[in-house]
Amino acid sequence: MEKICFLATDQVMKNKIEQALWNHTKEPDSMPIDVAILDFNHIFRQARDMIKEGAQVLIASGGTYQELAPVIREVPVLRLYISTYDIMYALEQARKYKKIYLLLNSSVIFESSMCPPELRSKTEIYTYKDRPDLEHLVDSLDVGPDIAIVGTAILPRITNIPLPIFTIMPSNPTIFSLYQYAHDLASFNKRERQQLSLLSSVLSHVDEGIIMYDAEGTISHINKQARLFLKIREDTPSMETILPRQQGSHAYSYSNTIVEKPPYTLVLNSSPFSIDKQTRYILSIRDVTQLQKMEKNIRYKLSKTGLTAVHHFADILTADAKMKALKATAETMAAYDAPILIQGESGTGKELFAQSIHNASPRRSGPFVAVNCAALPPELLESELFGYESGAFTGARKEGKAGLFELAHGGTIFLDEINSMSPAIQSKLLRVLETKQVMRIGSDYVIPLDIRIISATNTDIIEKINEGAFRKDLYFRLNTLTLTLPSLDERPADIVYLFLHFLSEFAGHTVKKSALPEPLRQALQDHHWWGNIREIRSTALRYYIYGKPDSPSYDYLFDQTNHKKRVHLIDPRTFKLDMKKAQHTFQQLVINDLLEQGYTKTEVASMLNITRQTLFNHLK
Repeated sequence: MEKICFLATDQVMKNKIEQALWNHTKEPDSMPIDVAILDFNHIFRQARDMIKEGAQVLIASGGTYQELAPVIREVPVLRLYISTYDIMYALEQARKYKKIYLLLNSSVIFESSMCPPELRSKTEIYTYKDRPDLEHLVDSLDVGPDIAIVGTAILPRITNIPLPIFTIMPSNPTIFSLYQYAHDLASFNKRERQQLSLLSSVLSHVDEGIIMYDAEGTISHINKQARLFLKIREDTPSMETILPRQQGSHAYSYSNTIVEKPPYTLVLNSSPFSIDKQTRYILSIRDVTQLQKMEKNIRYKLSKTGLTAVHHFADILTADAKMKALKATAETMAAYDAPILIQGESGTGKELFAQSIHNASPRRSGPFVAVNCAALPPELLESELFGYESGAFTGARKEGKAGLFELAHGGTIFLDEINSMSPAIQSKLLRVLETKQVMRIGSDYVIPLDIRIISATNTDIIEKINEGAFRKDLYFRLNTLTLTLPSLDERPADIVYLFLHFLSEFAGHTVKKSALPEPLRQALQDHHWWGNIREIRSTALRYYIYGKPDSPSYDYLFDQTNHKKRVHLIDPRTFKLDMKKAQHTFQQLVINDLLEQGYTKTEVASMLNITRQTLFNHLK
């Protein structure tokens, strides 16, 4: 049971303390007291036994306090002071004697000037530091019939001097005031212990090791996990005994410090904080193996949902000046939340750009949801995008399903091949863009969204608008910002550059340009890369597997060597003009110009007085 304990020098003081506090200890909010007579021979054992039995505060008089205070650390030890009035009261009891020895502990403050002159004139004051000093002082006193001693209540127990002894007792107000202070102190310490217990409980249940210490390395707390990692005891006093200081540092500070403590590989990070203007540190200790397992588990879970973007702008490799400028433009766009429309042929890296934009944007910590609109039939695409409620249609999940728009909340959704989206879904998508809300199929309420939309198309979307297959208002919502990715044919500087990159990737070492035969480099430049980056990667793999540096021809490396050869009006090797090629190029320029003006292929064929098939042949 929690209580306040007094150590009385004798039975008289014990009775006085009990009488002084008798009424107060019966109050509801009071803390019980226990008054024990001091055992001089076993003072420390007696104090610790009282602590084990629930003592929250120990109270003792001068000499006893001086012995206990430096040793007892478990609970506060308070001093039962005596006042000038208490001393004068004892002196009055000895007034009839001609000489009075007043023996006071050196820590007692006595205002002798407050004594009546008659009493002060016959009083000799002696001070002592501790009990042995007191015993020596008493032995040195003269003895006579008209001499008395006034002093501490322990005098009758430590001396047999043949003089009357008048003990100084603390007054009732002094005893009560000290009890009240002890009560408040015990209540405060109890709240502190509860907070520390809560903190200790929390720290003992975290997976990482925690050590708290001051600037000198003196440890105040070590949690269970830290003791396990470092194989140390709970009462380890200093950081010096367990971890070295960082080189060049006067404090025990750590930043991603790796420490081997078999079977653990630990990473240490410390953070300073201040208490009462004193710098302290908290050290976190984490097991690298556990971190790797956690990362692997998170990656596995995220990859299962497809909600991650793995590519960054650094992954977009190019030696082409226009492509570098396009990357810079995309990085600028990443900082804003406006919709982006990415246009480009298949294989030019539209999703690579979309992921890079997401990872460079303020939404990088949110999900990245990629949807190929051409991969799903319209009915299934609608349920995947918008989600549905339980029983919304035959085959629907019993618990319903969140749509991809909901999963992308706080992040980015990438709608690839948006040109293949049905008119009905286009209408719903336009509604989502305008209201920033989505309604599940079969639901009667809307869900607010915070998403960024990046869309992509691999065909001429203007032609789709002219044909009535794509909504004009949706197009203007999607193409607030536009990126048009050039084909590989339009990036001649990247052809050999990317071929060497992929070849180096397969070979496991850097392959230099000088290692490629000149005929191969020319064949790469002449080839029409209708598959763009995917095709050149496949070509590099073929060359790595069965390519021959001295081969007379490299046609075997390409998918369709005769499919739309790269057109040069003047042959770069002979510098001769090929009129047939020039005519074909001119026809293509006219057709493409008309298509860019918004005419359909049927209208262009009619204007040029050729069949649609002839038009398609010219475009090959």
